[in-house]
Amino acid sequence: MQQFGERLTALAGCQPESSALHVHPLTEEGSELGDQISVISSEKQKKGGGLTHQLSDTSRLASVGWHTDISFERVPSDYAMLKIHTLPETGGDTLWASGYEVYDRLSPGMAGFLEGLTATHDASFFHEEARRLGNPLRKGIRGSPLNVGEDLSAVHPVVRTNPVTGWKSVYVNRGFTKRINGVTKDESDMLLQYLFNLVTQNHDAQVRFKWNRNDMAIWDNRSTWHCATYDYTEARAGDRVCSLGEAPYFDPNSKSRREALA
Repeated sequence: MQQFGERLTALAGCQPESSALHVHPLTEEGSELGDQISVISSEKQKKGGGLTHQLSDTSRLASVGWHTDISFERVPSDYAMLKIHTLPETGGDTLWASGYEVYDRLSPGMAGFLEGLTATHDASFFHEEARRLGNPLRKGIRGSPLNVGEDLSAVHPVVRTNPVTGWKSVYVNRGFTKRINGVTKDESDMLLQYLFNLVTQNHDAQVRFKWNRNDMAIWDNRSTWHCATYDYTEARAGDRVCSLGEAPYFDPNSKSRREALA
């Protein structure tokens, strides 16, 4: 799985030489599977692992879980691969949504406004989680020399260009994006909620995947969001690898998907 992840991002032709597979800040030292493989499991979820710390209250909306992997890193993920090997009898589907489509649903005025803004992504809650689990946070190089230390925050453009397609995509997510910069907090909250609504309330911009045992899903974190469905009580587990791409950027000469395919 690690070799496949390394090969996939290399074939895309856009990976900087300094980028490799990501090491998650919560990965235990000496993990049996290695530093670059993250275990995704219902047992971790029961302990409040990762973003699921937000899902411990069962009255929460399922849409709280929408996110893009590790956007809190200065060099975040390009591709992710997830293989599910343990499944409940029913439930546990995963949804993905298109960042290209969300951009295309913006008015020209709103799109132009957002293209000039950045947002802060933050995963400081991992510090508390590491203390609770009794595991030291990984402060060394996490796949890129820019992803190092205990500061789990980064500033990225609200609209980024995917270097493979050259298309524009909205790059904020409910899991890690805390603030749009350059506007007031009230304005930031309203803008983020509007963008999150475009993701969660447009089912025609989404795909839902029902897993079979040992299925593997591959996605581009630069232009998608995803969300697990926590509608099961049995065991569910799998392994994930995230490769690292480039630091997010916006190219004013890039096009939307709609423009490119017209």
